[in-house]
Amino acid sequence: MKLFARLAAATLAAGALVLPAIPATAAHPAATATRCSVVWFDLGNTLVDTKVAGRMTWMEGAQRHLRQLRAVGVPVGLITNVPPEWGATDAERAAATKAYVDGQWAEADPFPWAQFGDRILTPRTKAESKPALALFERGKSAASPCRSFYEGETPAEITAAEQAGLIGYLTGQPDQPAFIPLWRVLFPTKP
Repeated sequence: MKLFARLAAATLAAGALVLPAIPATAAHPAATATRCSVVWFDLGNTLVDTKVAGRMTWMEGAQRHLRQLRAVGVPVGLITNVPPEWGATDAERAAATKAYVDGQWAEADPFPWAQFGDRILTPRTKAESKPALALFERGKSAASPCRSFYEGETPAEITAAEQAGLIGYLTGQPDQPAFIPLWRVLFPTKP
C-alpha cells in the first residue's frame, strides 16, 4: 500500500511539473486559482515539535511534506502566533521567531526558513492572535489570486481559517494522513 501511495504521489508531482498553467481569461477569471495554491502552516506542533522544553524537532512527516510541496513548486508560508512585542513589523517578528526556533533546534540540518521567504505572518497586536480571523485574512490576501490552504493542529484555528476563506486541514489526526495529501493541493475540488 505504501508503494502505491508513493507511486501515486510521484505521478501527481510529475504531472504538475509538466502540465502548463491555465491562463486566466476574462471569461474564466478563476482559472488561475485552480492551478495555483499556497499552503500556510501553523509552526508549533504542526511543523515543529515543541513538546520538550528547549528542544525543537520536526513533527512526524512534516519535513517530507515540505519537500514534496517544494518539489512541485507550491509556495508555503507560516501563520503563527508570537508575542507582538517581538517586533514592530512582520519582518522583525519573523526574525525573532527564526532566532527563537534556531536557538532550540535539535535537528542535524537547519530549519528551512528560505522556503517560506517573506510569507511569515505574525500578529501585530494581541487581538490579531489566532484564532482571530486577521492573520488568516492577511494570508488569503497575500496569496490572491491563488487558492489558500491552512494546516494546523488546533480545531479552533482550522475553523477560523475556513471562515476567512482558506481550506483548512487538521493535522495529526489518527484517521487521516498527518498532512494534507498532495493531490488535494494540486487538484483542489473546493471553489
